[in-house]
Amino acid sequence: MTVISDNSPLSALAETGLIDLLHALYGQITVPQAVVRESLHPGAPAALRAFMAQPPAWLQIVPDPPLLPETASLDAGEASAISLAWLSRANAFLIVDDLAARHLCTALGIQHAGTAGVMLNAALRGLVDFDTAISKLQSTRFRLSNNVVEELRSRLHGPVDGS
Repeated sequence: MTVISDNSPLSALAETGLIDLLHALYGQITVPQAVVRESLHPGAPAALRAFMAQPPAWLQIVPDPPLLPETASLDAGEASAISLAWLSRANAFLIVDDLAARHLCTALGIQHAGTAGVMLNAALRGLVDFDTAISKLQSTRFRLSNNVVEELRSRLHGPVDGS
């Protein structure tokens, strides 16, 4: 399976110090050049710029693919990541946070998860404590609703018996 990431998950995981979870969970991560450009932008978080300035061997950087017309309203990184995932959609998994991008992935049949889903997967595999990881995530610029946190927590611990 080809695992592709957009900029936002890389940014959030770099800021929390949990960027290596990507490698631990998925092995190699692929990003298009547009994501690299966004990651190195002077306005990007310092932790992300430092990570991308010297990317690890497990981060594969590929040329930007031709963009799907459906991605026209998205930013360059999201559009490029979705278009790349579309090229190998039968064997691709995209990590993306933007809600409009996630809706488009669903419409296009692209498997996807967000940063919080990555943290849930890591917690399920015993790589992190879920609450600690979510707390770190919430201490950054990343926006995550309490409803999403509770939904993920219920997936981790199973449904709570209301009787």
